Amino acid sequence: MKISPLDIKKQEFAVKFRGYSPDEVHAYLDMISSELEEALRKNLELEQKVSSQQERLTSYTRMETVLHETLVTTQKAAEDTKASAERKSEAIIAEANLAAQRIANETNERLVKIQKEIVDLTNQKETMIVSFRSLLETQLALLESMEKRQYKNAEEYTPVKKRSDLSDDELEAIVDEFERKLAADKKTDARPRSDNGR
Repeated sequence: MKISPLDIKKQEFAVKFRGYSPDEVHAYLDMISSELEEALRKNLELEQKVSSQQERLTSYTRMETVLHETLVTTQKAAEDTKASAERKSEAIIAEANLAAQRIANETNERLVKIQKEIVDLTNQKETMIVSFRSLLETQLALLESMEKRQYKNAEEYTPVKKRSDLSDDELEAIVDEFERKLAADKKTDARPRSDNGR
């Protein structure tokens, strides 16, 4: 059974001879009633504080749970992002390595092709030099043969290649003589023939 401060104040006692002083008892009951009222008020305040603290604690607990879940989610997202970035970087590196290998292979193939072309061009050059030398030697032999025909006496013939030490005047005289002989030969070939073929 709960006793309120008002119950204490209203409490009545039977009066007996040689009993307690009614004024003192009432004063004491008033004091107890006030103390109990104060205690109950403080208890109510404390209960309200406890309730408020409990609500705050519940709120903090919810916030902690949310923060923990957020932290876990953030950590998982960070790990996923890191893993994804690592996968992407590995893929990019692999692709770059493949591209580098492809470029290196293409470069090597091109180098081999250029080296082959250089060898082919060198062979062509050597072949052309041999052919050109042969042509020049053939033309020189033909020129010498033509020169020999211009001279009736073989002792008069001097090959062109042995005339490189001639002076300009001597060379001009030889050319003039050669031109005169050519003109004379043309006149001979242009003379009309007789009816009997002579």
